[in-house]
Formats: sequence, C-alpha cells, structure tokens
Amino acid sequence: MMPDRDDTMTTMLYLNGTIYTMDAGQPVAQAIAIDSASGRILAVGTNDEVRRVGGRFTEVYDLGGKTVLPGFIDAHIHLLATAFRAYHIDAGACTSEDEVAELVRARAAQTPPGRWVQGGQWDKNLWVDDHFPTKASLDAAAPEHPVVLWSKDGHLLWVNSLALQRAGITAETPDPANGAILRAGSGEPTGILQEAAATSLIYDVVEEPAAALNRVMLERILPQLQRSGITTIHDIEGETSLHLFQQFRDEGKLGVRVQMILPRQLLPQLREQGINNDENDLLRVGGIKISADGTLGSQTAAMLESFEGSPGNYGILTIPENEMQDVVSDATEMGLTIAIHAIGDRAARVALNTIERAQQMLSEEGTVTNPASGLRYRLEHVQLIAPEDLERMRRLGVIASIQPFHAVADRDIAERYWGKRHRRAYAYRMMREMGIPLALGSDAPVEIFDPLSILYAATVRRDPSRRRPPWLPDQALAVQDALWGYTMGAAYAGAEEQRKGSLTVGKLGDAVVLREDMLNVPQEKMPENGVRATIVGGKIVYGSL
Repeated sequence: MMPDRDDTMTTMLYLNGTIYTMDAGQPVAQAIAIDSASGRILAVGTNDEVRRVGGRFTEVYDLGGKTVLPGFIDAHIHLLATAFRAYHIDAGACTSEDEVAELVRARAAQTPPGRWVQGGQWDKNLWVDDHFPTKASLDAAAPEHPVVLWSKDGHLLWVNSLALQRAGITAETPDPANGAILRAGSGEPTGILQEAAATSLIYDVVEEPAAALNRVMLERILPQLQRSGITTIHDIEGETSLHLFQQFRDEGKLGVRVQMILPRQLLPQLREQGINNDENDLLRVGGIKISADGTLGSQTAAMLESFEGSPGNYGILTIPENEMQDVVSDATEMGLTIAIHAIGDRAARVALNTIERAQQMLSEEGTVTNPASGLRYRLEHVQLIAPEDLERMRRLGVIASIQPFHAVADRDIAERYWGKRHRRAYAYRMMREMGIPLALGSDAPVEIFDPLSILYAATVRRDPSRRRPPWLPDQALAVQDALWGYTMGAAYAGAEEQRKGSLTVGKLGDAVVLREDMLNVPQEKMPENGVRATIVGGKIVYGSL
C-alpha cells in the first residue's frame, strides 16, 4: 500500500533495480522512494507504484538493473582502534619475534628518546617458532624508548623493560586478579601481560593521542566504511570514541549511523546521567559490553577443559561471576543491550548463568519486557560452546553476535589448541537451525571489515585470499541467512529492527547497491562483487549510479 502523495516533499526515487528488501511481506521490489528530509522510506514496489509518491521536488535515479540490499550493519567493530592501525607499527605480517623487533628499531630511530613506541597486530601463532616473545628483543631494539605492542586480538601486551619501569611492574608486583604477568623462573616479568587487569597497568601510563590526531584518524576511516556498503556500526569502544562521534554528528560529518556499546565500567555513569539518544538516528548509546574471558589466539579463553598440549591452562575468566551478575542485573533493569564477550565454553556458560538469573529476576518481579525496548542479550564471538549451552541460548533468546572471518582465520589454531573440540567450534549453521538469532560483524581491527569478504567466509568457510579447502563446511550459512545476519539480524541485536535492517516503508532509507546479484551468481565470485553506491537516509554518500 502506497502512502498519500505530498507535493511539498523532496523525494528520491530509485527505479529499475533488483531490490532484496529483507522484508518477508515484500521480499523483492523494483523501486523505492525515500523522503530526503526524514531519511525514511515512503514506498517500495514497482516503478509505477513508486513514481506515484513523487511530488514536485523529486530526484530520480536509474539503478539500471543493479542489485540493492539494506545497508550492511557491522554488529561488532572497534572503529577508532581500526583507524589507528594505519598509524602505529603494524606487525601483522611478521613471521618471527626478530622481524617485529626490527620494525620497533626503525620506528625508534624516528622517535625522540623517552617517547613511547607503540604498535600491534603481532601474532605468535603465525611465527615459525611459536613462542611468547620477551622484553629482551625490545630492549635491544629500543633501549631509550618505552615500547608497548598489543597482540592481534588485543588481549596481550608485549613491552620492554623501560615500559615495565614506567608502570612500576617488578618481580614483587603481584599478579592482578583476572589477569596475569608472565614471569621467568626468577620471578622477573618477561614482558608479556595477559588480559585487561594486567594490561591496564601499562595503558595507565601510556600517553594518550592528541585530540586532533583522533579526529584525523576517524576522518580517514569513515569513508572506508561507506565504500564497503556499511551504513551502521555497533562500535564497542569508550568515551573518547563517543565524544568524537558526537562532534562529527554535530558537524554533519558522520556519514554512517553509530550505536555505541560502552564498557561496563561506565554503567554507573549511564544510570546517573541517563541516556539522551540522538533523535535523528545517527548516534545512539545502546548498551554495555562485558568481557568474560580472553581469546583463543592468546590461549586465555576461559575453558571447561584445558587447552590442548597445555595441561592446567584453563584460560582466564576476566571478571568474577558474582560481579558479572551484578552488572547484568543492573543493565537489565535499565533496559540496555548487554553484550558479553565469550570465546571459551566456560565463559559462555558463566555468561548464560548471569543472563538466566537476570531473566528470572524480571519474572519474579512480574516485569514484562517490551520487545521494542533496548534490552537485548548478546554473546559476542561465541566461538566454542557446549551443546547444552547452545540449547540454553535458544531458550533464553540470546543473540549470537558472530564474526565469520574469525572462523577462517582461526582454523589452524582452533585445531591446535582445542583438539577434537574444534569440530563443534564456530557452529553458525547449527545456531541458525536451532533458531538462535544471528548478528554478523567484523571485530576489526582484529580482522577485516569488508562485508563481502566476511559474507564469503560465512557461506563458503574459507579465506578468499588463500587457496585452501573450506573449513568445517557443514557449518556454512546459506547466503540468504548470512545476508539476514548482516541486516535484520544485526538491527535486532541493536534493538533497532523497527528502524532499520530491511527496506520497508517507514524505516530508514539505508541501502547498498552492488554490481552483481549476490543471490544469483556463483558464491566464488562474492568477494569480487563491487559496491557501486552506498545510500544513507536516501542520499548517496559513496559512489554513483
């Protein structure tokens, strides 16, 4: 049904397309009309039907048969950290500790003595000699500079002696609860710190980037999102990013929609100050993130059984269960989205324990949750989970916020560190068949944020840049299901399914125009499919038609 025509509206008409709406009531259309003032969709249908809503002030775009989808929603990204990957040392391609040290030596030569040398993305799992590095190589490379290098997954820090000295970390420093300082036999720190309780000791003394530099880095990366067809992100970062996004929104420079998922430590502040979300839907605070454990790559994911080849290493539960319970219960009362990082099966179990108790609390109080409220329960990553806990996820309505590129990037270390357990890892198809809601994202800067490559990983189960057979192909998603997870599924995970995720009358007019029909070309060609245009609120923010 088409709305009544209003001749005073400025309307954008997109005609002659193959439009997959992700709306079950009208799955395919030819044309779409969007109001330029509100950015909302006015009509979806045939060319003739949509033309009827055009007023005197109408802009017409010919899609020329191209494919249109709802704009991609990246449900898990760390955008400012991703931007800074281009600024700091990037050791992602290094195959040894010595190679990383040479990068540090080169950067130190360009840095005044006493200033920090920073970088990251090192991954010992890719080195010829798989081992944790030590401070000795960094001491030799940069004796006059404190050095801090974060691992690819961000859960480890590798530092030199001067950095340890700045942070006051010595042999006498006790291991923090829910973190670890690796040590030599003498008790001296080796230069590796595990998880936030330990890494924060270093971050607390690292100089913060200048506000102007933060702006420059964000300005550089926002167009990259638009070129990728991403129209909304769930940004999992802190107040610095939030304030930057607010500035860019006020200046009209944001260009994508942002939902912030803030650290759990800010929950008291959110309770006290309240949440004043942007009425024009560009920037919203959606919820809080809790980190329950570490990662597979760092061998700190919280496990029910020890890591393969490392008896006694059950990973790290990075927050006590009773403390997690308090946070989940408080956020539940506030109606916020609760996103819990859970990679290991023990972390998933503990997270589900807290969610189940929070839901029981609501039931006992007689509180009926409004489906339109912001309350959503999400497990982020959920890379390994016991079968009985998968069933609990389904029963509790918990969303699986997954990053399919992890599955293809982690395949070797999943087999190495989880042994036979890897066969039930990254079980995306099983989740989908069980009725567990899926939301897709990237986890950039850990992995790439290109949706087409991620969709390929989700549906083919291999890295498009490497010639290897698919990994656990029985867990590959159907293309339609993967697209759903990147659109409606991600919108639901952000409690925004009434505003975005499908091309439906009344929703925001956010879309991506592709060169080829993704649902009707061979899957092998998916990564080659180009984004021709990205549309936010009816306006083309990237590309042309």
